[in-house]
Amino acid sequence: MFNFFYGINTVKNLVIYKYNYINNIFLSFNKKNIKLIKLKEIILKKKINLTILNSNVFKKKFSKFNFVHQGVIAIVKKNIFYNNKKKIFNLIKKKSKLLFLIIDGINSPYNLGSCIRTSVAFNVDAIIVSKYNTVDIENNIVHKVSTGSIYKVLIIQVSNLYNIINILQKNNFYILGTCLNSNNSINNINFFKYNLCALIIGSENKGIRISIKKKCNMLFNIPMFNINSLNVSVSYGIIIYNIFIKKKLK
Repeated sequence: MFNFFYGINTVKNLVIYKYNYINNIFLSFNKKNIKLIKLKEIILKKKINLTILNSNVFKKKFSKFNFVHQGVIAIVKKNIFYNNKKKIFNLIKKKSKLLFLIIDGINSPYNLGSCIRTSVAFNVDAIIVSKYNTVDIENNIVHKVSTGSIYKVLIIQVSNLYNIINILQKNNFYILGTCLNSNNSINNINFFKYNLCALIIGSENKGIRISIKKKCNMLFNIPMFNINSLNVSVSYGIIIYNIFIKKKLK
């Protein structure tokens, strides 16, 4: 089984970081597109199967796909991301300071892709995604919205978030969760105190599940005026920037 990933930046990062999973890449021939020419060079260096088509043939071949491909489509093996806790343990052994993102129930591929891109921008060490109540991590929209940054960070899918949180807490992680009704403001949290920290964000409509909230060491909210909620990817951007700045200023 295969996925179709598309877009110049997405495929470029796919080639650089996950080339072993690529079955074939289709490229629309265009001498004037410098980005496509450079991408072609990178693909050839990695010795990946490459099919170059003229623009008319390319459009006809992929006419059934309703997405902005920018002249490049990669056919990729499924299951790039899978449940491999060993990678998490290896990371914990190597570093004394870590920041993880745990995703519990994001339903929009646009929000998930945006959160992944923001995570990479602010040096999140790993992302743990719930397998059953979150949009499929291999959804091609997720990859496109992340602009390929999804391949730059350790991401694992787990079937049971409760268990992975237990494992993290046994390894001295402090677990923070977002909650609209919390009395704790993000402004009052000294994030730099927590060398090992995992942040949990929840679904667009319901937030973090109650069972997962109960596992958190602390719940907090973002103070707002005039409205009582924000888009999940916007909220996450505010939170991760706060964490990044406070840790940087330590």
